[in-house]
Amino acid sequence: MARTSSKEPILIVACGNPDAGDDGFGHAVAEALRAVPAPGMTVVELGARPTDLLHYAAGYDTLIIVDAVCRPGEKPGSLVDVDWFDPARPVLQSEEALSTHGISLGGQIDLGRCLEMLPASVQLVGVNIAQTETGCHMSKTVRRRVPEAVGLIRQHAMRAMSRAG
Repeated sequence: MARTSSKEPILIVACGNPDAGDDGFGHAVAEALRAVPAPGMTVVELGARPTDLLHYAAGYDTLIIVDAVCRPGEKPGSLVDVDWFDPARPVLQSEEALSTHGISLGGQIDLGRCLEMLPASVQLVGVNIAQTETGCHMSKTVRRRVPEAVGLIRQHAMRAMSRAG
């Protein structure tokens, strides 16, 4: 099917607070992606406002969400790379939580899917976090995962571009 939108086919959405330690992972990945832009990708930072997701998602073929995650029992710094709609996707501790900023990112994805406002392909690339205190620096364990996450995102983007033709 031919694209009718003038937008790039892949939307990268980075979430998190760069001033809250490991929660700045999404921001760090977005900066790295912007430092060496790739064709076909649009990078948007939502910060701590996941409620803005649906303002951006329409018209793209692929959505890749980059965020700090909390997977109980997993070591800090372990990467998560999953299809959001895969029934075998691991449960994240706060995906259903209502934040002080409104509906959670998981809630936004579910709503967007119901309203047919999301691409069919939604990928989550995240890192299991250690600490998120405001004013703290990102841990070295999480910071070391930024280049690997950038590589995964570029691989997903290349596959998406080849599918789009």
